[in-house]
Amino acid sequence: MNQQTFRNLMISLPLVVVLGACAAGGQSNLATHFWQADAAKTERDYKRDQGHCSKAHQVEPTAPITKDSLSFEGYRNCMIERGYVLRTY
Repeated sequence: MNQQTFRNLMISLPLVVVLGACAAGGQSNLATHFWQADAAKTERDYKRDQGHCSKAHQVEPTAPITKDSLSFEGYRNCMIERGYVLRTY
């Protein structure tokens, strides 16, 4: 998969999270974010890194998670250590 497709995927995922949050009652403490990496990262790298960090910190990638939970803090730190920047909106 090329970089443009990967970036489009990285933009689409947060939209799905936001729509899911709206459907779940619009809780204001849900994390709304996306991960941005340098151009050297591929989709395969992202999936590997995201999978590792999710599993290590017991975060279900498809489930909403509160931004102030310990699981999210550990997951966030893990992704940052792997070269991603957390962009919030």
